[in-house]
Amino acid sequence: METIRLRNVSFQYMGENRINGIRNVNLSVREGECVLLAGVSGCGKSTILRVINGLAPYFYEGNITGEIELMGKRVNEIPFAEISQICGSVFQNPRSQFFYMNTSSEIAFGCENQGIPTKEIKLRVEESIKQFQLEELQNRNIMQLSGGEKQKIAFASIYAGRPDIYVLDEPSANLDFDAIMDIKRILKKLKEQGKTIIIAEHRLYYLMDIADRVCYVKDGNIAKEYTIDQFKQLSVQELRKRGLRSLDYRTLYEEMCANGQMDERTKKEKKTNSSNRVKHIYMKEVSCEYKGTAEAALMIKECILPMHEKIAVIGHNGAGKSTFMNGLCGMNKSVKGIYYKGSEILSEKRRCKESFEVFQEVNHQLFTSSVAEEVSLGSTKKSDEERKELMGMLELTNYADTHPMALSGGQKQRVAIASALYSGRRMICLDEPTSGLDYHQMERVAELIEKIQPELDLLLVITHDLEFILKTCSYIVHIEKGKVLEQYSLDEEGKEKLFRFFDYEK
Repeated sequence: METIRLRNVSFQYMGENRINGIRNVNLSVREGECVLLAGVSGCGKSTILRVINGLAPYFYEGNITGEIELMGKRVNEIPFAEISQICGSVFQNPRSQFFYMNTSSEIAFGCENQGIPTKEIKLRVEESIKQFQLEELQNRNIMQLSGGEKQKIAFASIYAGRPDIYVLDEPSANLDFDAIMDIKRILKKLKEQGKTIIIAEHRLYYLMDIADRVCYVKDGNIAKEYTIDQFKQLSVQELRKRGLRSLDYRTLYEEMCANGQMDERTKKEKKTNSSNRVKHIYMKEVSCEYKGTAEAALMIKECILPMHEKIAVIGHNGAGKSTFMNGLCGMNKSVKGIYYKGSEILSEKRRCKESFEVFQEVNHQLFTSSVAEEVSLGSTKKSDEERKELMGMLELTNYADTHPMALSGGQKQRVAIASALYSGRRMICLDEPTSGLDYHQMERVAELIEKIQPELDLLLVITHDLEFILKTCSYIVHIEKGKVLEQYSLDEEGKEKLFRFFDYEK
């Protein structure tokens, strides 16, 4: 039985100068099948999901043509309220789908909306918490969770509703490796239960033994379909040509290290920056506590950050990485501590003035009515040519007059990164900068960081993206449970530690 069928479906967004949309999409998904949508950011993957779950055109206004069927019924004949009972969705930005501040209440919300008896709701919530291993997140304030923890709550809330179809838009975007493995385990269980799954993703490796087919989306259409076995046969070069990420992260070690590429880069950076080694950011007695939590979010006795390096901050979801970065940038008044830049004290006001932070939830920092304005906002630079060059490298030129909020998640991320790089600030901090980015765009961000590195005092990146770390970073700060567990250069010994953290072996 076909649970999803699209016949010549086209959708064009209204109200903005948007290139994103889809045209003449034909797709059928059988019951119990898992279909992966792959392609570069902005190619139309999310739009395909939106026409399936009814958000387009009910929420995202636009012109739609063609026929869409769910469980053998035409979508335009199904009341919108009933579509959510058939089709559960997890979005790229989990916060956009929350209705409650309390985590347990949020998991129960969908069931309550369906009028399920209270006793059954309680059982479903308990099962979802158990399946997703969310015991420590019960009855917590959602706004105090990390991005990855929010994503798991969003997934659990959909799971509790027991839909037949699961529509997932980059559910792994902000998750650490362990959390991704949890999602993988849940997806396998859903397949065993005969559920239909359609998922848009840039991180492909964890889906290689779950997906049955891969649809490569390009320019708003399904350019090619592969069986999963055919897709696995694509070479690294063929994947890169299509802008796709690695299918197996174990190959990254060979790709980046076999020829000594990383060692040469590390040696070059050490030689280039040797005169600056005495300079550092020194943090002392840094702490942060939130009401309603038993443990401190941060408790760091001291930490030394070498300047003029590209520093990756790693750690599991909820480890305190974002709080660490917010404190460094003077963006969180709950963070207390003493900060030095060399021998100079960095007050909270000065840290805020000298730094630029790109948030994990990028929607919080888009303010203007056009991409060009957004990139220029708050910048001390006046060169239009430099701004245009930067936008060109991040493939934003065609969206110069587009409202930032009308862009896809990956495109918004690039706008925020462009704003940071064009700001003229000396300390740049990026929280999950490659979330929602395909391989080509991740590579361009890495190239830009390499280009501006000499102009910066400090570059700090929170990331779960191993590919990005290997391509970009030279130093690691590992944070767990609010404490700095270890710090190390990304030399041969450091690479071993990094791969152990990501649970990969040479």
